[in-house]
Amino acid sequence: MSDQRFEDRLQAFIEEMKHEDKMTEKQRSILEAAIKLFAGKGFHATSTSEIAKEAGVAEGTIFRHYKTKKDILIAAVAPVIVKIAAPFILSDIREILKTQVQKSFADVASELFKNRLSLLQTNEKHFRILIQEVFFHEELREALIDAVAREALGIVKEFVEQKIDAGELRPLPPEVIVRVIFSLLVGTVVFKYAIGREEYALLPEEEQVALTVDILMNGISRR
Repeated sequence: MSDQRFEDRLQAFIEEMKHEDKMTEKQRSILEAAIKLFAGKGFHATSTSEIAKEAGVAEGTIFRHYKTKKDILIAAVAPVIVKIAAPFILSDIREILKTQVQKSFADVASELFKNRLSLLQTNEKHFRILIQEVFFHEELREALIDAVAREALGIVKEFVEQKIDAGELRPLPPEVIVRVIFSLLVGTVVFKYAIGREEYALLPEEEQVALTVDILMNGISRR
């Protein structure tokens, strides 16, 4: 499975930008500077004057190419989502579900949860900013949905359907099962990195994942 850091792929993308014929040298410099600063400080904490200074251009030059700071964000981050985040996020999901198809659904779900949490921990800063900005900018949200979410949901749905056909899972609507899986995963991430840090830390992560998968498979009713 891929262990390449997000920073490495981001740098590769920046290098690729240098060969983009449609961009002027100043546009490339502005976007390189914006990517670096947005990743380090976040969109709202970064000023256009800082971007200009980092890019080695006058601030007025920025506004000759981009009407607003948001236009810079869209130009800088949307391609990152499509060219970097999508394959980076999806690659291990594909491998886990295709290479471990003979394992039980619970074992695969556990592996998937552990893998996604590990990916987030390794690249926490970048994903935190990406997720934060996606909530506030519809263009980025649409790019993320088109490039990542739909394919990820499709991959997991296909796996769920296989397990339903094999009799391992109840014959429920696959899309509902997929929604529950992603809801639990997202909830785990939110508690780990946002609203429930202290509560999350009460149990080792291995146990957190095991209990989450147990609830996914068996619910919370006493049997």
